[in-house]
Amino acid sequence: MPQGLCLKVGNIVGVAKGLAAELGQYGIRVNCVSPFAVVGTGMSSEISEAEKSQAEDAISNLVGNLKGQILKAEDVARAALYLASDEANYISGLNLLVDGGYSVVNPNMVNIFSAFMG
Repeated sequence: MPQGLCLKVGNIVGVAKGLAAELGQYGIRVNCVSPFAVVGTGMSSEISEAEKSQAEDAISNLVGNLKGQILKAEDVARAALYLASDEANYISGLNLLVDGGYSVVNPNMVNIFSAFMG
């Protein structure tokens, strides 16, 4: 992960935790979601279906922890929806990692998050 991106992720998590601490007294919950790689969201240049399939296979088989599973944009949306729902009414200040366990098995990722989140 490029260093600039790590700084941005750490900053977002820090802002979410700071806001959760300050806004909790008003009953406002603040959380964030940190997904692993999602291919073909339309947020970047368009890629062909073959390229998308190739990228998903590489992520799933080479770096992903949950073999055979591919993170979809809908999975990230479901995580965000859960945090916004009444079922999560006592959850605040959480950075929900939607990474299929990648950060648990990749010590470099854990070290990066630890360095930037204290």
